[in-house]
Amino acid sequence: MKMEGLWAVLSVRHIMNLPTEKVIPNFRNRTEDSQATEELGEQVYYAIASVYVILAVIAFIFNTLVLVVFTKDSSLRSHSNILILSIAIGDWIQAVVAYPLGVVGILSKSWQTTGTTCSCYGFIVTFLSFGTMLHHATFAIERAIVIKFSFSFSIFNKLKYIIVGLWLFALIWSSLPLIGWSGYAPEGGRSVCSIDWQSSDPSAVAYIWCIFVLFFLAPFITIVASYCSIYRNVKRMTQTAHNIWGECAAPTLDIILAESRTARMACIMSFCFLFAWTPYAAVSLYAIIRAPEPAISPLVATLPALFAKTAPCYNPLIYFLLFKKFRSSLRSSLPLCKRFLRKDSSGGKVGAISSITAFDDKENISRPGKVLSRRIQFVATV
Repeated sequence: MKMEGLWAVLSVRHIMNLPTEKVIPNFRNRTEDSQATEELGEQVYYAIASVYVILAVIAFIFNTLVLVVFTKDSSLRSHSNILILSIAIGDWIQAVVAYPLGVVGILSKSWQTTGTTCSCYGFIVTFLSFGTMLHHATFAIERAIVIKFSFSFSIFNKLKYIIVGLWLFALIWSSLPLIGWSGYAPEGGRSVCSIDWQSSDPSAVAYIWCIFVLFFLAPFITIVASYCSIYRNVKRMTQTAHNIWGECAAPTLDIILAESRTARMACIMSFCFLFAWTPYAAVSLYAIIRAPEPAISPLVATLPALFAKTAPCYNPLIYFLLFKKFRSSLRSSLPLCKRFLRKDSSGGKVGAISSITAFDDKENISRPGKVLSRRIQFVATV
């Protein structure tokens, strides 16, 4: 009888312990996650905040230069350059608003829990980042259209509306987490707030897949395809110029130089876009594939945000300082910058514009030659 009572007690304990054993591993995982978050340590948080400060200063200086030159040089405020101005404004706002808010959040550990501050920061950064990525793709499309159709395409008159549409599209998708589709939460070592990448909820996973396609995959494919199209058209123009004017003619040399610049621009554009946004894309996809418990260390999960924060720093270098016309405007508007900027060479024995004009003035030049010369005149100014 005593043995039966003992077995009954053990059986009851065993039955009662079954759910407890199932709960214990999850409790331990949460404890380990908390400890892993704390393993970043105070020094790491200070280091991350220092990086944010450095990036904020660089982004502020470079984008302020862009805005100042646009303000002083009215010739830059053309339809095709509005995209560059829009990108600079978005990056400047991020340097002035988002970066300082991020530094305050890191040092005060405001990102340890979700809340209004976390959601506001995540929304601002996501909205500006989405808008910038869409601008990258639109800029590449605009360049490809201009190179192919010269000045005859009506996209110039619609760019203002396109830019408004880009920001509205980014606003809609960055607002969705605020109204219940996914959400904003601390990520990585809780040093930053962003979209809740690690949620295993099917709705949140669907949102991540959507933004991955709309704001990373589609823009990158567009950028690569557009610059491949530009390179093919410039290559074709080179061959046509060779047939019309000869191999050593100044317009031919100018277009050959433009061809090399176009290839360089395509490589730089594609590399910088991948450098900034591939870490975020990779970590987010890895997180949802390994859900509900993605095995990503807090430090590794923190790095993508730092890579993405470099975009406002190098955007002015790509879209502003690598273009001849803008470099000339920067030298004339801010004489102090002359010592830091090299003088542009025309690329041939005769200046690009003058040589093309000289060929245009010939009476025996064919109509295709005149059309090509106007296109070369545009490409040579890029």
